[in-house]
Amino acid sequence: MADQIPFKEAIDFLSGKVNLPTRRHDDLKQAAHVRAFSVAGVTRDDMLTDFKAAMAKAEAAGTGLKEFRKNFDAIVDRTGWRYNSHGKTEEERRAWRARIIYTTNMRTSYMAGRYKQLTDPDVLKYRPYWKYVHSGALHPRKLHLSWDGLVLAATDPAWRIMFPPNGWGCGCDIEALSKRQLKALGKDGPDQAPDLRPYEDTDPRTGEPETRYPGIDRGWAYNVGEEWLNGVVPPEQRNPLPPFGEAVKPAADLPSLPEPVKVRAVDLMATGLEPQSYVDRFLKAFQIDAEGGYFRDRSGGIITIGRTMFQQHNVQGDVFGLNADKRGRGAYTLQLADAIKEPDEIWVDWAAVKSGVVLRRAYLKRFILPDGRSLLVCFEWTSKGWTAVTGFDTTEVNLSQFRKGALLYRRK
Repeated sequence: MADQIPFKEAIDFLSGKVNLPTRRHDDLKQAAHVRAFSVAGVTRDDMLTDFKAAMAKAEAAGTGLKEFRKNFDAIVDRTGWRYNSHGKTEEERRAWRARIIYTTNMRTSYMAGRYKQLTDPDVLKYRPYWKYVHSGALHPRKLHLSWDGLVLAATDPAWRIMFPPNGWGCGCDIEALSKRQLKALGKDGPDQAPDLRPYEDTDPRTGEPETRYPGIDRGWAYNVGEEWLNGVVPPEQRNPLPPFGEAVKPAADLPSLPEPVKVRAVDLMATGLEPQSYVDRFLKAFQIDAEGGYFRDRSGGIITIGRTMFQQHNVQGDVFGLNADKRGRGAYTLQLADAIKEPDEIWVDWAAVKSGVVLRRAYLKRFILPDGRSLLVCFEWTSKGWTAVTGFDTTEVNLSQFRKGALLYRRK
């Protein structure tokens, strides 16, 4: 039996991912999974590293689910990981969870690689049509089955939504066709795209409006290959995050941040207000009250927003005040909020805290103030709290100290 040729494109897709710990499967949403490697319920980087290595082995060596299951069992036995799963017995529970992790990562990697191959200009020239191929599952999704044999132009916008996989366990595929093959199917041209009119739903974590599409599982309404090649992180900046302990240096040869946003005078708050006034206005920008809540950022990740972001603590840990107007930055409260809601870039790296090591997200944005000065806002978040940095030094040298680790998002 000949050796299996490794699928280089799929391997490249997986290798560029960043380990991001998550507690729930929707801590990350849709295209966030293109940049992030996560396993729901795994909050330790060493476990994620082991799972990612097991997936990389499966892709590079062509080993199957049976071999991955051995790795899964070894990781669970070594770490004592308590995971959510289905099944009456421990064997059934392990088999179900291992299969979910394996199939989800293998299918997304495979289809990202397929998309890169199929969109090669030379391939598109001779095979400009794509046919939807149903997986043949015994219990099919009705809409997926109805799309079987559907032929659309490779450039049809419908593929941005319905390019497989289109849900958990979806094994559907795409076949590229030439004009001659299209005619052999009895077609004079491509079919009409299916009705993919969106409908509004609600993000159960944040309460924000959420767009859904017929036939597409929640969280799967994106084209994994297109997002990989043309998404929110430029290809040349998709580096993985080094393990903790290795020096995380500022990224080299970075393009400049996107053009600064001009601030209107009306968008600046008055100076000298009570700190609570600034906190209330900040939370209002997120439509979150003083009790706090969740917000899904531009990279697709969940973060916490609340009054605690501005609380000051003494050495005993007691709250003694609010730092919302520290160094006079209260006037820029709306810009602080905007840096989180619509950042120029989002970076992730490591931070050492009293309880151990956590991942830190840095939200960067530049503004031009009405008086012509350039304002830099850097809001840093970890699961242990927030840190805000504002300043007027926006030189490349100063910016570089914040642009380090792995890039999760860049504003186009």
